[in-house]
Amino acid sequence: MAEIWSYIAEEASETTANRFLARLEGTCQKLLPFPSAHPERPQLAPGLRVTFQGAYAIYYQFDDTHVVIIRVLHGARDVTAIAEQGGFDG
Repeated sequence: MAEIWSYIAEEASETTANRFLARLEGTCQKLLPFPSAHPERPQLAPGLRVTFQGAYAIYYQFDDTHVVIIRVLHGARDVTAIAEQGGFDG
């Protein structure tokens, strides 16, 4: 998340970066009660699911006690190529 914050802070402002991360965190918090409610992406990695915050996809996995954010990617990224390079290995 620090990389995203740094990029946004440099391109826009720290205030914009803070707002973005707050929205992203809010979306991640909403996963906790019902993590299985979002679509699976087994073609990318076993147990991988996705939810969205604006133009960003939040890829995650979960078990009985944890939700783990694996990657946060802009929707324009080539997720197939990233998966082929092991980019979703949790």
